[in-house]
Amino acid sequence: MAVNIVTFFSTVSPQERISEITGKLNATKARIFTPDSFFNEGIKEDKKIRAQHNYLFIGTGGTEADTINFITKSKIIPPILLLSHDGSNSLPAAMEIRSYLQKQDIPARIIHDSLENLTTRIQDWEKFTEVIARIQDSRIGVVGKSSSWLMASDIDQSAVSKKWGVEFKNYTLNTIIERKDDDLWEEFRPNLEQFLSNATNIECSNADIRQAAIIAQAVAALVRNHDLNAVTMECFKLLEDTEISGCFATSHINTLEGVVAGCEGDLPTTFTMLLAKYLTNQPAFMANVVDVNVDNNSVVFAHCTVPTSILESYDITSHYESGKSVAIRGRFPFRDITVFKMFGEDLTSFWVSEGVITRNLSNKEQCRTQIRTTITDPVSYFLSSSLANHHVIIPGKHKRLIIDFFDFIQRQ
Repeated sequence: MAVNIVTFFSTVSPQERISEITGKLNATKARIFTPDSFFNEGIKEDKKIRAQHNYLFIGTGGTEADTINFITKSKIIPPILLLSHDGSNSLPAAMEIRSYLQKQDIPARIIHDSLENLTTRIQDWEKFTEVIARIQDSRIGVVGKSSSWLMASDIDQSAVSKKWGVEFKNYTLNTIIERKDDDLWEEFRPNLEQFLSNATNIECSNADIRQAAIIAQAVAALVRNHDLNAVTMECFKLLEDTEISGCFATSHINTLEGVVAGCEGDLPTTFTMLLAKYLTNQPAFMANVVDVNVDNNSVVFAHCTVPTSILESYDITSHYESGKSVAIRGRFPFRDITVFKMFGEDLTSFWVSEGVITRNLSNKEQCRTQIRTTITDPVSYFLSSSLANHHVIIPGKHKRLIIDFFDFIQRQ
């Protein structure tokens, strides 16, 4: 679905100013129309253009009547989205137009910013259309079932598919378990060697690491052979049945380009990781919330698996709850982060905050990778209104990008 910008300029505006503004708009990848070209070219090319992301760019004042006439003639689907900038009496004209539309019971809103920031936002909107297309072309593999303790994290797969266009593919856990006695394939061996060579300390036996690597290659083969973009596995059941963890497997998958892996069959969090990777090109850390300090607004996140590519260093150790097999004790650089979670039966609810990692911890009574963070939003959220337990930690500051994305899809 394209982003279409229809531009409106007063007939008395200097041509140099119009050319300057349209030049900046043309530098984005959006389709730029005049009112005439929208009718003469746009609708002829694309019969569905009225239902696309159509923005009316109020370039100057004196365009109120032309804009209203265009809205009436084009029959574009409300809400009417008016773009205004901080020059040429753009905002006053947009306000007059929006108020008139309100009197006609036509929903409308103004998106106002500097011209420079508007062009950046338009570029983001173009990126969002690409992300939406990727999601609609994505397949999420569910191996086994959601863990029984994820009582608040059920989703309706059909509702998610209807909303987002994603396809779910369900597999029995035996799909992976039956591969546990395979040989370690030559093509997977470099992944294991890199995992071992980059570790600071190795506290597991060679046999445990080899078994974990065979599970990792089985999951990687499932992803490759079934063209999956995400996978989540009932990893505790795997551990119970085989005494082999899935921690190396999920860590490895999360380092691959365009693919994510979530733990415990948690579909909301796995989908959150997928969207985060599409938006930011960053792998994410799926973690438990294990401690909250309201006094200093800090929160501790912990889990036994983490993408090694976002770590400063790591140890290969045993899984926390069982003391068996393989897990990762990672140490993060002290850096900016974004904490993100999607939720609800169709995954349209979300929460996001930014923060910073302040400390790597080594509490023996928590999962192996542990970070203390301070965040910009009140941590009381985790105690009173959190979207379940698991949250996703993304390197870098992405809150505005994520909020803008959800605002964008709500305008569809």
